[in-house]
Amino acid sequence: MAKYIIVLMCGLLLSACATVPSGPSVMALPGTGKSFDQFQTDDLVCRDWASRQAGTTPQRMAGVDTAEGAGIGTLIGAGLGAAIGAAPAIPASARRWERAAGC
Repeated sequence: MAKYIIVLMCGLLLSACATVPSGPSVMALPGTGKSFDQFQTDDLVCRDWASRQAGTTPQRMAGVDTAEGAGIGTLIGAGLGAAIGAAPAIPASARRWERAAGC
């Protein structure tokens, strides 16, 4: 059971690192013979098509990522706090050793 919890926690931690890019990461320039106005129109059409295909915009996903990160951090912190709080202060093996030593 502990193995599944560890795998689940690792999965949650790694998935929390994934983000949607806030915009293009490659510089695009107008094609040969195209005006800057035509380039801007093409760029807007392309961005609109991409946001419809993805079902969201990068700005909206940034807010969702922040909320998910806060929620996951809270859950992990609460889980670890509960696990640490539920752990015995002195393990049973140490208590047996103390009794044998006369402490």
